Amino acid sequence: MTIGFFNGPGRPWMLGRVRGIPIRLQPLLLVLMGLLALMEVDSGGWTSGLMTFFALSLVMGSVLLHELGHALMAQRLGVQVVDITLWPLGGIAMMVNMPEDPATEGAIAIAGPLVNFAIAGIASMILMLMGLLGELIPMATITQAGLPQILALLVMVNVIMGTFNLVPAFPMDGGKLLRSFLARKDGWVRGTERAAQVGRIFAWAMVFFGWRWSLMLPFLGFYLLFAGKRELIMVQLKHAAQGAGGMFGGNLEEMLRRATQAGGFNRPGQEPHGQAPSHEGHPGETHVDSSSQPKRGFSEEDIRQLEADRGRLRKD
Repeated sequence: MTIGFFNGPGRPWMLGRVRGIPIRLQPLLLVLMGLLALMEVDSGGWTSGLMTFFALSLVMGSVLLHELGHALMAQRLGVQVVDITLWPLGGIAMMVNMPEDPATEGAIAIAGPLVNFAIAGIASMILMLMGLLGELIPMATITQAGLPQILALLVMVNVIMGTFNLVPAFPMDGGKLLRSFLARKDGWVRGTERAAQVGRIFAWAMVFFGWRWSLMLPFLGFYLLFAGKRELIMVQLKHAAQGAGGMFGGNLEEMLRRATQAGGFNRPGQEPHGQAPSHEGHPGETHVDSSSQPKRGFSEEDIRQLEADRGRLRKD
């Protein structure tokens, strides 16, 4: 990993790169971690506050490894990874050109939780060799930064994180796994719709009942409602656009070019196809300069934008 720098006010910090993948950190995350540590300082002193910040750092380190599991599996399967961003609700591995392939999505989705379970398994084995596995839960509340306490916390954090991410709250990992299963039988659009329906149930459950375990869960529930709806709309728009392209031979770019050449969509300043520009006046008529008239049809920029948008829909 190479060390990076702060990108500017209001933007994520660039921490470095792993296998060419930029790792970024939202400054708000550090602010919240600091506030939680200061709350512990008030009740237990500076040692307690420092241990709290250290424990939160271990949690976010596990989140980063979780997201790297997704990202490295995606790279292995030929999917482009834009970056990984750590923020107050966890982490996000941003990817583009994701194929609508259930096997690919399933492999990428399960990779993150498997990393968490692997970390928990390794830490448990070390505790077992130390003869301390039976004291796992009491040690998981860090009061000193000893190796047993760190290992115990890693076990607890990663077991909880891996299990929680398998909840089928679309678009979390469990929701992506559910879609990959449903899409094998029902197709990508219907599979997304059904996964989103299940995801909304779990998201609303987090909103109404999550505060009993963590104040962050209601916020996560609202985020999942928004993210799941956005994902569903993107899939529906993509397939609707592909369907519209299919009505014209499946090639929207060629359709636009043919229409332009045939005079259906005249470029600004261009006469309909097959007609020469005419500036001859007629008796009783006043000639109006065409440059003063409103321009009709698609401009060059309009056509380029339409073609680009359609290309992005297909790729995404």
